[in-house]
Amino acid sequence: MEINPILETRKEELAFDDLDYYVIKKGLCTGCGTCAGICSHIEFEDNLPSVNKIYDPYCSSCIQFCPQFYTPFSKIEKTVFGTTRVDRNLGYYDHIVSARSTSDSILNVCQDGGVVSTISTYLLEAGIVDGIVMSGISKEDPLKPVPIVATMEKHVIDAAGSRYCVCPVVMGLREAFEKDIRKIAIVGTACQVQGIRKVELFSEDHYPFDIKAVIGVFCYENFLYDDLFKNFIEGELGIELKDVKAVKIRHNAFELHRTHEINSIPLKTVYKHVNGACTVCRDFTAELADISVGAIGSTAGWNTVIVRSKRGKSLFEEVIDNNLLLLSDKVDIDNLIRMARYKKAHVEEISTEAAKFLRELGADELEVQVYGLLLSLNAPRLETINEILHISSDEIEQALETLIERGWATRVTDPYTVSHIYLPEKPEIIINNGMKKLNNKLKQLKRSVLSELTSLYMRRISEIDALKEEA
Repeated sequence: MEINPILETRKEELAFDDLDYYVIKKGLCTGCGTCAGICSHIEFEDNLPSVNKIYDPYCSSCIQFCPQFYTPFSKIEKTVFGTTRVDRNLGYYDHIVSARSTSDSILNVCQDGGVVSTISTYLLEAGIVDGIVMSGISKEDPLKPVPIVATMEKHVIDAAGSRYCVCPVVMGLREAFEKDIRKIAIVGTACQVQGIRKVELFSEDHYPFDIKAVIGVFCYENFLYDDLFKNFIEGELGIELKDVKAVKIRHNAFELHRTHEINSIPLKTVYKHVNGACTVCRDFTAELADISVGAIGSTAGWNTVIVRSKRGKSLFEEVIDNNLLLLSDKVDIDNLIRMARYKKAHVEEISTEAAKFLRELGADELEVQVYGLLLSLNAPRLETINEILHISSDEIEQALETLIERGWATRVTDPYTVSHIYLPEKPEIIINNGMKKLNNKLKQLKRSVLSELTSLYMRRISEIDALKEEA
């Protein structure tokens, strides 16, 4: 199959050092686990990948499939869905419904409506897959998510619920390979879905998996387990993690459900424990999945389900035909779009005050937008900016050229990918230079205008004095 076009020219020169430089050291690693899932020499330490000394320095797989290095959304959409999105907030989809499991055993342990667990169980029991790569729970550390390969209903039931922490789910590919499990599905957040799509579509048949379904779960951000659970909740608040049965986020609170008590922690007090890379993610609904599932948009105890691909639609219909889910058309799509838009805007847009100030320095609306993206994204390419703004490449190129001429941006040829990337100048330098230009302009105006105004003033004073004498 065709490899990622950005990497075609010099992929043989890329290695883990480049992943370390472009992603890890820049604080952009989401901990999705894709690199470790396709390379047995990569492990995870403190939520970040590391490599042992025995590895092929000429292998480019880790960075090639990393979703944070480059994910060609439009190309993947055309391949998976047959077309590109119309809705920029939710991505491409066939239809959206609300659903709830009919299984009591699932409803007793699930986070909301149990749709993910129901679909996962069906995939296994129907023999469609032999294993599902998903997030499970550590046997040693309470509430800590770990990658697993579920091969029976019990595994799915035991893994039900959300932990809201970084988990290298795609690392489960390694376990599947070692256990000779080839027919698989994957359940993951947006970054994990992006990683598995790159493996599925651009691996040149190198990785021997037959991926039957990609199930995405809504995700606004993930927390760091040690920081949040071990150090803050258990260490500072004194809440024993082994007593917590479930974790929920609702009503602007982080809830810890214990047997006879619910500890509610204001969300604003736990945000400092968010994984930094999550703050630059723009994908709330796992837009490249076959089916995306979450709670936003549905009433309590139900799931919002976004059916996207033909494969996803066929699978969802099978689950419905087997009476495994109840359906409802009561979906607050406006709220869902609002949440998705807010996550994108959090990355893509700068404040009204900042935008107004930059316009005062001479930038037009598009130039302000593009400069804001250069600040928010990791050395974006023209294609990345185009996918976000959805306007012609010519207009974006013109805005970039103007920013470069003005000294607000720099165009660099990436030595590894042989493609142009764009870097922003420091805001402090831009503002200081802009203020100097404005001050110089004001000084020039002062000299020319002051003389004219003073002349008018003196003439008027003479007229006033003359009138006084006549009176």
